[in-house]
Amino acid sequence: MGLADTVTKAYMKDNSVFADAFNYLIYGGEAVVDPKQLQELDTTEIALPFGSQDEDGKQPEEAVQKYRDVLKSAIIKQDDEAAYILLGIENQTDIHYAMPVRNIIYDALQYGKQVADIAAKHRASDGDAKGHSRGEYLSGFYKEDKITPVITLVLHFGANEWDGPVSLN
Repeated sequence: MGLADTVTKAYMKDNSVFADAFNYLIYGGEAVVDPKQLQELDTTEIALPFGSQDEDGKQPEEAVQKYRDVLKSAIIKQDDEAAYILLGIENQTDIHYAMPVRNIIYDALQYGKQVADIAAKHRASDGDAKGHSRGEYLSGFYKEDKITPVITLVLHFGANEWDGPVSLN
């Protein structure tokens, strides 16, 4: 990790700076993300093929692991309703021409982690599978289970203007 990466990660980990970035870029300057409501999360994203584990609950060798720059949980309140979401930031000093795909991978890994964690909780609960369909039992993810949405921002700190894609289109 270079000095620029270290500095930008430390800067963006500050809850006030993090909230300001989302409030400005996503919510048009409206103070929707409250810095006091942000909780730092582990930035390691691990994916197992279809959430699989062996009989001992260990990861197979095919597991994919990536590290996101900053990830925080947030409670967003709008119109007297609260939503629980995960907010991620990727800092870029150089232009990454496949950045939308890279973000999709990070987000998909996070969703896969959430499914795997929920399935592990179900497996740990004795008799939890009773009354659930075969599909729910096989996936470990039940019809009523929910995952938390993830929003990822890319912040470009480089000297050159960003000329890479900002979406898949």
